[in-house]
Amino acid sequence: MSRGGSSEALRDYRASQRPPPTYVPPRPSTPPSASSGGSWLPGGGWGAPMPRRVPSWGGSWDTVSPRRSFGTGVVTGVALWAALNALTSSPSQAEYIYTHRNDPAYREWRQEADRTAASDPDVAAKLAELDRRLAQLEAQPGSTGGGPTVAREPARDREGGFSLWGIILVIGGVVVLFWLWRRRAGHPSGGGTPAGTQPGLAGSTESRFRVGMVMPIDPAPFLLASGLTKIQPPEESGMISIEAVGLLRYGNVLLHRLYLPGGRAFFQLHLGTDGRPDECRYFSFLDEVAPADPQEWGFWLDPREGVLGWPTFQTKDGKLYGRVWAPGQMRIAPRQLEETRQYLDRVEHRRLQAMLYGAPTGGAAAAAQTEYILVSAIEAEGQASVELDAGIDINPAALQLPGVSLTP
Repeated sequence: MSRGGSSEALRDYRASQRPPPTYVPPRPSTPPSASSGGSWLPGGGWGAPMPRRVPSWGGSWDTVSPRRSFGTGVVTGVALWAALNALTSSPSQAEYIYTHRNDPAYREWRQEADRTAASDPDVAAKLAELDRRLAQLEAQPGSTGGGPTVAREPARDREGGFSLWGIILVIGGVVVLFWLWRRRAGHPSGGGTPAGTQPGLAGSTESRFRVGMVMPIDPAPFLLASGLTKIQPPEESGMISIEAVGLLRYGNVLLHRLYLPGGRAFFQLHLGTDGRPDECRYFSFLDEVAPADPQEWGFWLDPREGVLGWPTFQTKDGKLYGRVWAPGQMRIAPRQLEETRQYLDRVEHRRLQAMLYGAPTGGAAAAAQTEYILVSAIEAEGQASVELDAGIDINPAALQLPGVSLTP
C-alpha cells in the first residue's frame, strides 16, 4: 500500500515539474470600449497610441500581413487598422482592403475610422492615401466589384501557405516512417517472438542463466566482509537456487541479475565479448523509502538538488560514499535503466533511476576493498519506492556458472 501511494505521489511530482502551458491571449475582433482604458486605434481617440511592439501571439503590425496573422478571408477591425498602418511600407495591404471593401466588417471599421479622422490628421492622411490606392485598383482592367472572396492573392501569401502545407506533409511523412521503423524493429522478418522465450530476456534465458538454476556460493568473500560492510550474506550456503533472472538495459550496456530466494539479494554481472562474466557484484537489501508526497520525491529526484545523483551519499550511520558512476563535484542525472525480471510463472518490467556510490572498507587485502551503496528509484506495476542496496565486488572466477547455453 505504501508503494502504491508513493506511485501516485511520483506522478504528482512529475506533473509539477512540467512547465505550465503558454498562455495565448484571444485575438480581439473589435476595438475595446472607451471604458476599458486601452486603445487599438492609432493616435488619439481613446488615449494611448496603437502598440508598435510585437504582440504576444507573434507578428508585428508593420511587417506581418493581416491575412497571415488572422487567416485568409477573416476581416477584423484590428486587421484593418494594421493594414492601414502598414500601407506605406507594404503596398499589398491596399489589395487586402480592396478585396474586402464590401464586407460588413469593413464598412463598420470605415465609419469608425472616418470619425477618428475628424480629430486625428494622421489618420485622415492615411485614409486619403488608402482611397487613392483603392481608386487605382478599381481602375485596373479586370477588376471586380469586391467582396469577401479573394480576387487575387499576393505571391508571398501563396508562398506562406505552401510552406505551411509543406511542413505538415514533411512532419506526417516522418511520423509514418518512424511508425514503420518501430513496427519492423519490434517484429523482425522472422515474425513474432520464438516460442518458449520472453521478449527482452534473450541475453539471459537463451545464454547461461535461467530461473531455477542452481549455483554454488563460496562463503569466503562474505565472511571477510563481515563487520566491514553493511551487506547481508546469502541466507543459504552451498548450492543456491536462482529465484528470478533480470536483464537491465542502459543504452547498449546490458547487466544481468541473478536474484536469490526471497528477492532481497542478487548477483549483478556484466558479460564480456566472450559471453563470460568480467564483472560481478553482490548486493543485499539495506533500506527502502516510499515517498508519500511530491515534496518527498523532489528530495530524491529534483533536477538541481535531488539526493539521487549528488556527488556523495550519506547513510544513516553517517558514513559518506562517493559517486562511482561518473565521479565529480556536481550533481548529475541518475542513470535511466529498464529491467525485465523473469520469474518461474511471470515476467515483470521495472523502470529504475539509479546511482552507484562507494567507499573504502579498510579491510585486509583478501577482503573486499570497496563497499557499494546502490540507490534506485523503482517504478513497477503501479508501485514506486526508493531502494538502497549494499554491495561488494565478487571475483567472477569464483562463480561456478554454467559454461554452456541452458534451455528454459
